Amino acid sequence: MSSKKNQKHKPHEPKAKSETTVFSIDKKLILKFSFVIALVAFFLYSNTLSHQFVLDDYSVIKENQMTKQGTASLKEIFANSYREGYGNNENNLYRPLTKAMFAIEWQISPDNAHFHHLINVLMYSLVCVLLFIVLLRYTKINIYILFITALIFAAHPIHTEVVANIKSRDEISSMLFLLLSLLCIHKYLSSNKILMLIGTLGCFFLALLSKESAIVYVALAPLFIYFFTDATLKSNIKVTGSLAVVAALYMMLHKSIIGSIGIDNIPVIDNSLLYTTNFIEQKATAIYILGKYFLLMVFPHPLSCDYSFNTIPIVSLGNIGFLLAAAFHIFLLIFAIKKIKEKHFLSFCILFYLGSMALASNIFMLIGTHLAERLLFFPSVAFCLAAIYFLCKLFKIDLFDTTKLNSFFKVNTTLLAIVGVVMILYSMKTYSRNKDWKSDTYLFGHDIETVPNSAHMLFYYANNLANKDSLNAVKDPVEREKRLVKAEKSITKALQLYELFPDAHNVAGRVHYEQKNYDAAFKSYSRAMEMNPGKGMYHNNAGTCLFSVGKFEEAAKAFQKATEIDKYDVDAECNLGSAYGAMGENYKIQNNLEKANEMFTIAIQHFKKATQIDPNYKSAYQFIGITYNNMGDTANGDIWLKKAAKIK
Repeated sequence: MSSKKNQKHKPHEPKAKSETTVFSIDKKLILKFSFVIALVAFFLYSNTLSHQFVLDDYSVIKENQMTKQGTASLKEIFANSYREGYGNNENNLYRPLTKAMFAIEWQISPDNAHFHHLINVLMYSLVCVLLFIVLLRYTKINIYILFITALIFAAHPIHTEVVANIKSRDEISSMLFLLLSLLCIHKYLSSNKILMLIGTLGCFFLALLSKESAIVYVALAPLFIYFFTDATLKSNIKVTGSLAVVAALYMMLHKSIIGSIGIDNIPVIDNSLLYTTNFIEQKATAIYILGKYFLLMVFPHPLSCDYSFNTIPIVSLGNIGFLLAAAFHIFLLIFAIKKIKEKHFLSFCILFYLGSMALASNIFMLIGTHLAERLLFFPSVAFCLAAIYFLCKLFKIDLFDTTKLNSFFKVNTTLLAIVGVVMILYSMKTYSRNKDWKSDTYLFGHDIETVPNSAHMLFYYANNLANKDSLNAVKDPVEREKRLVKAEKSITKALQLYELFPDAHNVAGRVHYEQKNYDAAFKSYSRAMEMNPGKGMYHNNAGTCLFSVGKFEEAAKAFQKATEIDKYDVDAECNLGSAYGAMGENYKIQNNLEKANEMFTIAIQHFKKATQIDPNYKSAYQFIGITYNNMGDTANGDIWLKKAAKIK
């Protein structure tokens, strides 16, 4: 493109500024705007600070024995998969930095969901500020326009899952380090200091350790360099190549820990694209879902924590939703490619959006879900930038005009009014949606109305109604039975939608067990084990049925299998001790004291092992004391019972 064309660039086709210079806007103004952005972000999510653990918070934090060991487990965390320490045979994610944060926080304030939520909100506020700074450093857009962009990003309701769900710290942490990496790149290109390049690569590696999807940064970073700096192609290749090397090293590390790259054996219940083996239908549905993603960013209502099977139908090439989504995204891509040589601002937004959506799209490879709001966290940056671009174009405002800073809001009152309305609506939706994330009871009770045909949501709802803590909180036996009836109805519907759902059979077993229908419970647990024999939880639950009907030896075998599958399963370890304790009591009744004491000794060994897995597992201490008393050793019995009494 000629220099003459550069000079006469049309205002309705603004190019991204390509100057790698130190930004000269008043630092006090930047500080003031940063403070306001952080304040708005914090306020909008302040109502999550009193929330409890929800959803995957249990498998990663509250019920994860590795996380609960605090700082003592940091070495193990970096040497194992993400959910290691929980009764789950999922072994395909590697996010040690995120999990290490949770372990450190647990060490500081054990079993305190409020503390984890506070860290989430603070980190989100920091991300919003960093986004503002990064855009300021790169784009050279009017600071007031970038301020508005950052506020819209902070208020966008699509981020509620990321901030309100503690587990989604992986998204926040990943984006935080990617933004820091971008700042380092900018500094490196303007100073050529090797330390800044090292910082770039280090931050990128930390982002990868937070969440694997950060790998798309290898494609996104060069977009920032190309569109917004005057760096040579050689410099861009040097930075991008270095990032690619770090990505390759991370993938080698990931494979050495996990054993593979990507997710194997994805359940249909999580990603309904696998419900069909027809490649065309699969990809058509993936593109249809891309349309859903875009609509959620434009109009984020209603929102749900789950969109799994059977919420979104499999579609064909003739589906109107697919045709519209395909046409829209093809148009975006053609426009972006056509305008890339001009370094058109919208070209950057489109390429950034499509690039950050690449992994989540299920077009190039299948992932563990077909649609999730949290996956829009990074792509929403491009959406907010594009939205502001169109508003400025509508009111004929030059994005890059910095000559009227002091009077910007006075001159552009209509723009301010529209943005104000959007901010109010987004903020109201965000603040309101946050309340749904207060607890599993609130969340599942609300979202079951939004996605009534989601087998996973029906499972979540039933599981929450029938779990031990939930039922123990109900004192009225009539109310308790009503909850079990609701749970049974919900889990039955889930299995009608998709019978090949082992977790749902497990919950059905739980409901039957609480109704004291042990035969039906064992049948449900057996079906779960048949489909997924590698999940220790199912064996443990089957053992409880056997134990309840007095089949202690068979129960012990089931509990033993559970502990072999998951060495962190403290419940199974304690149950195994109880099975041997029950066998000991039977021998004692038969006056076979030698055999009884042998069983009691084995029981104590397993109870003590349970206390080693979880030092705060009160029941294990109590059972040790009781077992010693059964052996006639009241001295040791009293010691362990006193230890149990000290545990809250």
